[in-house]
Amino acid sequence: MDNRNDQDNRESWENPRDNWNKWQEEQEKKNWDHWNSNASNSSYYNQPTHKPYDQGFSIASLILGLLSLTLGCCGISIPLGALGILFAMLCYRKGRSMNSNARMGLYLSVFGLVYGIVMIIYTIFVQLPAMLQNPAYVNQMNQLYQMLFGMDFEEFMQMYYGSSI
Repeated sequence: MDNRNDQDNRESWENPRDNWNKWQEEQEKKNWDHWNSNASNSSYYNQPTHKPYDQGFSIASLILGLLSLTLGCCGISIPLGALGILFAMLCYRKGRSMNSNARMGLYLSVFGLVYGIVMIIYTIFVQLPAMLQNPAYVNQMNQLYQMLFGMDFEEFMQMYYGSSI
């Protein structure tokens, strides 16, 4: 009986122009619009599409954000974070939201940039004065500057910067 029912359906649908109303009713029963359907409802609409144009920039932003966050203790995190922010902003299109890779790259790049700036400020204003108070460190600096420049660290500072420690 199923074969006969399928055969009747094929005969009634041979000329779609004659059965347009019937076809529209069937589509309404399926609860989706033929002209505005999503890809899961019909194999006709499962056509390959191109990659989003901003995918390369978003992945670059994500990688640079991760690198800037992990290299926060080095001075290199500042340019990496700035590039990550730039690439994330290049992914932004007016009227569209950023994809998740670009958004996460932006967050990581901002955190890495801020962390790098904080680490440089901390090193200059907290660690360096503490190290210059340590006589063993000053002795090592004097030996290093003696090998490189032929003078002690204090002489180097006096000669080039006009003041000593």
